[in-house]
Amino acid sequence: MSRKSQVWYTDFMVGVMIFTVVVVTYFYYVEHSDYSDETLISALLTEAKTISNSLVTQGYPSGWSLSDVSTVGLTNGDYRINSSKLADFNSWGYEERRGYLHTTKDYYFYLQYMNGTKFNELCEDQFAGCVEWNSSYQLVQNTRLLIYDSKVVRLVLNVYQAP
Repeated sequence: MSRKSQVWYTDFMVGVMIFTVVVVTYFYYVEHSDYSDETLISALLTEAKTISNSLVTQGYPSGWSLSDVSTVGLTNGDYRINSSKLADFNSWGYEERRGYLHTTKDYYFYLQYMNGTKFNELCEDQFAGCVEWNSSYQLVQNTRLLIYDSKVVRLVLNVYQAP
């Protein structure tokens, strides 16, 4: 038995162990590192723009229904809210809506007439949506103007992260 191959095997095993420790430490650090407030707000703002851009489109496919929706859009393509798409969207639970919006962030949205009256506010399953916001939430808001029943309305979207 050659002593030369035994030394090589030991060196190889030590090298693999060091490599494994370094990789595990790196991924642990990345997973548990905190975002700076500025980076988090920037990420939330990007997410809010992406979600609101999706909501003001026709969605995919353009005439989607509950059985074939891929991406949710609530309008007819001309910034006019399609009532049947809105009703279908409202029939889903919060997690299902979030999945079709392709986001991992928490969100809360409602429609609002220009006089300030809110409608389509889904409070039953949004834990932070219908309570007063406080400083412990990282929150961004995106507002879009749409037409609903021949009236101009605001689509107000809040994207947030609880601490």
